Amino acid sequence: MPENDRALSFAKDIRPLFRAIDIDHMGPMGVMLDEYEYMSDPKNAQAVYDSLTGKQEPRMPPGGPYWDETHLNVFEEWMAGGRKP
Repeated sequence: MPENDRALSFAKDIRPLFRAIDIDHMGPMGVMLDEYEYMSDPKNAQAVYDSLTGKQEPRMPPGGPYWDETHLNVFEEWMAGGRKP
């Protein structure tokens, strides 16, 4: 888990959480998990988070394994911290 004294970044902390299969599966649906420009939009980031937590379908990643609380907390912290590149 990242240190509390630094801002989380998409490139170092968020992008590596998504597997190639996740990116390949969601891309055709217009969900660009590996693109900062897409993911930094607050609406898109929240929609991805909701899919990761099961609040929105399709649930990600498809067929699991689903993210644990540590991964979800990192993503949530990144969103709250301003969605840095």
